[in-house]
Amino acid sequence: MSSLQNTHLAAFGVEMAPCVITSQSIEERMESTWNSLGIPQGQIEQLTGVRERRWWPEKTSISEMSARAASKALQHAGMNISDVDRIIYAGVCREGFEPATACAVADHLGANSTVELHDLSNACLGAMDGVVLASDAISTGRHQVTLVVCCESAREIVEIACQKMENNPGMDQFTRSLATWTGGSGAAAILLVSGAISDKGPLFLGSGHGSDASMHRLCRWGVEEVPESPHRADRREYMETDAIGVLRYGVQLGLKTWDRFLSQRNWTSGDIDRTICHQVGSAHRAEILPALGLTAEQDFITYPYLGNIGTVSIPMTAALAQERGFLTEGQKVAFLGIGSGLVCRMLAWEWRGNV
Repeated sequence: MSSLQNTHLAAFGVEMAPCVITSQSIEERMESTWNSLGIPQGQIEQLTGVRERRWWPEKTSISEMSARAASKALQHAGMNISDVDRIIYAGVCREGFEPATACAVADHLGANSTVELHDLSNACLGAMDGVVLASDAISTGRHQVTLVVCCESAREIVEIACQKMENNPGMDQFTRSLATWTGGSGAAAILLVSGAISDKGPLFLGSGHGSDASMHRLCRWGVEEVPESPHRADRREYMETDAIGVLRYGVQLGLKTWDRFLSQRNWTSGDIDRTICHQVGSAHRAEILPALGLTAEQDFITYPYLGNIGTVSIPMTAALAQERGFLTEGQKVAFLGIGSGLVCRMLAWEWRGNV
């Protein structure tokens, strides 16, 4: 018998942001600009499929919301923070350049001094990559229990995108801002354990990955100098996305990664019962599922009412799919994500029990 340990998904934990923001309300804020450009009302929902999204109240703590999600995961699994030997914070949003946001999460949870703490960044795939890193350590026995946590907040970048549209109205600015307007907020946690601890949750079967670094400029989120300010220290947050380019080249990358992913598992598209995809929007879904030989009936979506929550999208969508009976015993399940970079990550699971 192999000395390597299997990795199981013991529980999800999710924390929903409380403020519901409709696409209509975002367009109403920019009504005069919309009218001057002749843009019909309802275009955000029409083009993306996002009817509404959720935001945190202003000045909400990223680490506190992450800790709430993590606490729920521990409670669902009947475990305590003292059982956890590693916390990986994998969100795009952080509370600062340093220290690691995982440290603040651990403090909120009351973790002991032996827990390993660090942040992981890879655009919208951070949580997916966190699962892989956790499994690698669990399989060798270095860790037994790992929390992968993430939290995203879109309020600020959506409001900035609205202001930029009003200051510089034009269809080019509309196109660059469309993906940003889909942004939602939320927090999620994935509790992963060694099979020596519990073998009741979904079994992690492995992953596939791919990248196209030549396309790293297609989607950027960061801080830039304010051009009109005489003070070089003045900075502002920005996010811009070439949505058409991300879709075109993302699908190409997804297809290449998909072929390797299936080959590594000795699967075909027909072997997969359910998919949980990163929640970009309707246009992306309409392109990627048929290209991979999958159907809409196999796929669970949340973007119409949660929008795109970055790293939180896949774990929160999977948790809701489980809660609503979409994921059931014995199914082969694939988590599929394509993110800025461009990067792609696919996870394979054999679904077992409730998490």
